[in-house]
Parts: sequence; structure tokens; C-alpha cells
Amino acid sequence: MNHRANKNPLLPILAFCSFLVGFDAIATVPLLPSISAATDMPLNAGGLLYASYAAAYAVTAPVMGWLSDRRTRKGILLIGLALFGASTALVGTGETFAALILFRILTGIGAGMIEPVVYAIAGDHYAYEERGRIMGIITAALIASSVTGVPLAGAISEAATWRWTFRIIAILAALALVAALAAIPARRPDRADQDASPSQGPFRLAVTHPSVFFSLLGSFLYFGALQGMFALTGVYYHTYYGLGAGETGLVLLAAGASSIAGSLLGGKWADRRRKSRVVAFSSAAAGVFVFLLGLFAINLWLSILLHMLWAALYAAGQSAFTALVSELDPKSRGTVLSFNSSAMYIGASALSALAAALLEAGSFRAVGLMCGAANVLVTVIVLSAIRERGWPSGRQRDGAGGGTGLSAM
Repeated sequence: MNHRANKNPLLPILAFCSFLVGFDAIATVPLLPSISAATDMPLNAGGLLYASYAAAYAVTAPVMGWLSDRRTRKGILLIGLALFGASTALVGTGETFAALILFRILTGIGAGMIEPVVYAIAGDHYAYEERGRIMGIITAALIASSVTGVPLAGAISEAATWRWTFRIIAILAALALVAALAAIPARRPDRADQDASPSQGPFRLAVTHPSVFFSLLGSFLYFGALQGMFALTGVYYHTYYGLGAGETGLVLLAAGASSIAGSLLGGKWADRRRKSRVVAFSSAAAGVFVFLLGLFAINLWLSILLHMLWAALYAAGQSAFTALVSELDPKSRGTVLSFNSSAMYIGASALSALAAALLEAGSFRAVGLMCGAANVLVTVIVLSAIRERGWPSGRQRDGAGGGTGLSAM
């Protein structure tokens, strides 16, 4: 392992950018009452602050991923960080609901320029043989933001005002911008010449490349299966065990810690085995545990155990899935990753809505069955329809994975 590579700051900068995107996305959750009291935003419309952010992200990401393949990833990332930071700062100045929605849309556009490009840069600079571990670290940072984001945002609001939460995120984004400007190489290692540019448009690639197409379907189902149950977690623990918001928060904290561990371990596991097999196993096992979670709501500690196992296996599969997708078409890596990112958001919205409808019409057993079935479908798709590149050649230091072989920190 190269000592100089160990000192390279690229990985922590990418992980920090991912953390910021996740933190900003979830920061509004505990602040809605305070924002409503200080502006003309109706409290029951507060969810639109996240919805507008997510919609802008989903629309922007594919375009920016494609541009990053044709131009410069560093440039897209720096512009995204600048827009993300400035828009987040403006959220902290918002006085009207309309202004807040506009600023959140702009923030979502910035986030859509950051997150897929972060993964693409990681794919460019780290060989396939170690990319599972690298993606696991970046994904763990994103998950950590969801674990710590709500209490952090709430604590900042209590110590100062809700506006300072967004100002602090903006300051952190400015620091990330400076660090990225200094540390991220201006030229990708696979761009020795312009022949490395993608040969077809992004939408045509998504339709005509079988592995890319099925990876989008897999991402839709995989993230949708997570959010389908996760979005109803508070309802689940209140309905069956009478837990309040604080107690449910502790359960989610434990599940979040389990997810971080799963992401880190799953990434390492994916580098020792075929990444497709790790995704397939993790998805199938996560499907079993989420189904059992909905089926056996008979004991609180059993439910918490099932929840933690589900969360850990899901995160393990997510790290491996991102690494797998990053090598499906190296010349169009940014496009493929950004389309998958959008598919995740769309899947989360669609299956969350379906889960809510199933719960309204039936019980959590139906929700668990739906989420479990989606996970099993992902296993079938990954094993039968997605061709893994970079294995076994991706395990060789000389090459074919498209990365430089930089060792991780």
C-alpha cells in the first residue's frame, strides 16, 4: 500500500460532501414548527420543503452526471457546492413560504450536481478491486448524516435559531468547496484524450445498455423497499408498542448505527467476493428481515433486532450496488450513477406512497410483504440481468477497472 496514497485527502473530502448533502436533506425535519412560526408557511405543508428538494435533485442529477462525463467532474462538483452553499444560506434568510420553496429547489439542484459526481470521482480514482470499501465509506458518511442530522439540527436551533442551522451548513459547504478545489485532480485518470467521452446520449444509454437499464430498475426497487417501511417507522412503533417520538428516535439511532457498520463491512466484503453476489445476498436477506418485521410485531426487542439486521444488510448491499454500478460503463460513469441516483429517489417516492396505501387498506404485514418482494426482485435482477464488469480483471492492480489504483486512506 502506497504511503503517499494513504495521505491523499480525496476520500475524506468526498465523504464530507456526501455527509453535507444528507444533512441538508434531513435538516428541515425537526425545524418545521420553528420555520412555520417564523414565516407564513403552513405547518402541514412543511413536507413540501423536502419534496421540492428531492424533485429538483431527481431532475438535475442525470443531466449533471452526463455533463460530468463530457466535461469535467471537478468543475461540476465545485459549481454544485457553490450553488448548494449559497442556496442553503438563503434558506436561512427566507421569510415567505414561496421563497423557502424556491431556495430549497435551488439547493436540490446543487445537491444533484454533488452526490452522483462524488461517486463518479471515487469510481475514477479507485480501482474496482477496492471500490466496494471506498463506496462503503462514502455511503456510511451519507447514512451518518441521517443519524446525526435531526438531533444536530434541533440542537443548533435550540442554541440559536433555526436559521443558524442552514447558515452553518452553508459555512461547511464553503469549506468543502475550498478543500475540493485544492485536492481533487482537475483531470480524470481515464481522460487521456477526448476519445474517453461517452459515445451516446444519456437516455439512449439507459434504454439500450441492458445492464444499465436493469440497474435502474434495481435501484428503483432497492431504495423503494427501504423507504416503503422506513417512512412508516414512527407509525409502526407507535401502533404496536405505543412508543413516542423520543423513544422511536432511539430505535432509529440504533438502526442507523447498524447501517453505518453494515455499509463499511459490506464494502469490504464486496471487494473479496463478486459485488453482484454481495448485492444479491444482502437484498434477499434484507427482504426476509423486513417481511418478518411486518409479520411478527409481537415483542419490542424482537422488532428492534429485526430492524437492526434489516438496516445493516440493506446498507451492506447499497455499498456493493454502488460499486457494481460504477463499472457498468466506465466512459459514462457519471451518467450511469446519476441515473441510478434519480431512480432511487423516484423509487422511494413511489413505494412509500404504495406502502401508505397498503397500510391504509390493510396492515404492516402487507407493507412488509411488498418491501420484501421488492428486495427479492432485486436479487433476481442482479443475478440474471446485470453483467458485472471488472471481475476478475478488476482484482488485478494493473488495470482494467478504469481507476488509478489509489489506495484508500
